[in-house]
Amino acid sequence: MICRSSIRRFDGDAGSTLHAAAFTRGATGLRFVSWVTINKGTGLYVDKTQAPAVTIAWVPAEKISSETSSPTEIDAALADPDQVPLIIMPKLELPVAYMSDDGSPFPAVGIKGQAMVLAARVEGIVPGTHGQLTFGWAGDRC
Repeated sequence: MICRSSIRRFDGDAGSTLHAAAFTRGATGLRFVSWVTINKGTGLYVDKTQAPAVTIAWVPAEKISSETSSPTEIDAALADPDQVPLIIMPKLELPVAYMSDDGSPFPAVGIKGQAMVLAARVEGIVPGTHGQLTFGWAGDRC
C-alpha cells in the first residue's frame, strides 16, 4: 500500500539542474518513482529532445544533512562508493516515466544500522520547461 509520497519540483527557467533528497521517515519500501517534464507554453509533455537526465540512488544517511542539502553535498553522496543506484536515465531518453515495484516494494535500504536516504539529480533541464519527481512510499507506520 502506498501510504505517502514525496514530490520534488523543477523549473528550467530557475536553473538547469535539480538536486534533491528524500528521507524514508518510517517507510519500509519505495513503491514507485515517476517524473514528468512539461512545456510551460503548451502544457504538454516535452519530446525526447528536451528530456533531462535523471539519477536516483540510495545514499548513506550520514552523507545528507537534510532534504534541502546543497548540490555539492548531493553530488558527493551520489559519488560515494556505498551508494546503491536505482535509476540512471541519460539525457534525451525519457521526458515522462513511471517505474513501479511490480508488486513488492523496493525495500528501504539500510547501512551501518541506519536507513539510507534517496538522493536525486535531474540535469539538463531546458528553459521553458518544468516538472517534478514523485516517490511513492510503503509502510506500516508512515
